Amino acid sequence: KVKSKLSISKYLDEGKLYGDIRVRQEWRGADEYGGSDSVDRSRQRYKITLGFKTKISENWFTDIALAMGSKGRSDNATLGGGGYAEAKEELFVKRAMLGWKPTDWLTLQAGRIKNPLYTNPMVWDKDLTWDGASWKTKYKMSKQTTISTTGGVNTMQGDDTQSREGTDKDSQYQLSGQVIGKHLFDKKSGPSAKVGLTYTMYTNDDDDGVIFDPTAEGNDAQTAINDLSLIEIPADYKMMVKNGLGMTIFGDYAYNIDGSDRRDAWINSGAGGNEGGSDNDSAFLVGIGFGSYKDFKALDKGKQKKGDWKGNLWYQEVGTYSVDPNHVDSDIFDSKVNLKGI
Repeated sequence: KVKSKLSISKYLDEGKLYGDIRVRQEWRGADEYGGSDSVDRSRQRYKITLGFKTKISENWFTDIALAMGSKGRSDNATLGGGGYAEAKEELFVKRAMLGWKPTDWLTLQAGRIKNPLYTNPMVWDKDLTWDGASWKTKYKMSKQTTISTTGGVNTMQGDDTQSREGTDKDSQYQLSGQVIGKHLFDKKSGPSAKVGLTYTMYTNDDDDGVIFDPTAEGNDAQTAINDLSLIEIPADYKMMVKNGLGMTIFGDYAYNIDGSDRRDAWINSGAGGNEGGSDNDSAFLVGIGFGSYKDFKALDKGKQKKGDWKGNLWYQEVGTYSVDPNHVDSDIFDSKVNLKGI
C-alpha cells in the first residue's frame, strides 16, 4: 500500500479544481459614423484560468482563482504581443473570496468575488470581478415563480495614495441593487421568462467639479466615473425548439439618469466632448442564441456536456454617456462606448 503524498486540510469537506485553456482567432471591423474611415483588426489570442472551490462545513465556502490579464477586464493575451521580451505572461488573482449561506434563501460573499448581478456584456464584461461584498436572497412565490434580490459594494480605493502622494483622496464605492423575477411556465419542459431591474450608483460627489478616474493615471474624462446613476433592465426567454436544441431570446436596456451632466463634465474638463448621437444617455441590446442541450433543465441552468455547442447573435447601441466605460466587454466592442453594430 502506497501512502498518498497529497494531503487535504481536515477543515475542508469538499474541494473542486477547475479551469480552462483557450486559443482563438479574432476578427473585428468597424466603420466611422458620418465618415469614410474604417478599421479592420485580426489577432490570435490565448487564455488560462485555474481555480479551486471548497466547501467548509455546511454553510461556508471559498473560491480562489488565477487568470491572465492585469487590468481585470480580459483574461486573454495576444500571441506575439511580447515579442522576444524576457518576461513571460503573468498570472493574477482573479478571485479570492469567502462565502456564507446560513439558509436556503440567503447567501453572503466577501473578498474578490464573481460579479453577483444578472446582466449582459453590453454593460458588464464577464471577466470583471468585484472587490467588496454582496448579498443574495431568493423567494419562491409559487412552484414556478421566483423573486430574488441581489446587491453589492464594489470598492475602488483612493485614500491609500495619501501616504505616497500627500494628496487628499477619498475611497470610491460602487453600490448596486437588483430585483429579479423568473417564471417557469412548466418546470420540466419550459419555457421560462426572466427579467431584472438594477440600479447602480457611485459614492463620489461631483458637486465640486472633480472627475475621479479609477485608473489613477490622471483625470481622463473618458474613463471617469462621475455622473453615473444607472438603471439597467436585462431580460431573457428560454425554450426548447426540439429535442436537443435550445433557444434563448435576450435583451438589455440601460439608462444613465445623469447622462446630460456627464456630457457637460466631459466637455468642461477640456477633453473635447462628443455629442454621441441623440440617445447618448441610453443603450440597448437585443439578440438570439441557439445551442445543444440535453433538455430544458440543462438549458435553463446553462449546463452543457462534452461535444455540445452554442452561439449568440445580437445587435447593440451604446450611447457615449449611457454606461460606465470601464465595465463594457473588452472582447466584443473593443472596450468602447459610442458604438453600434452586430
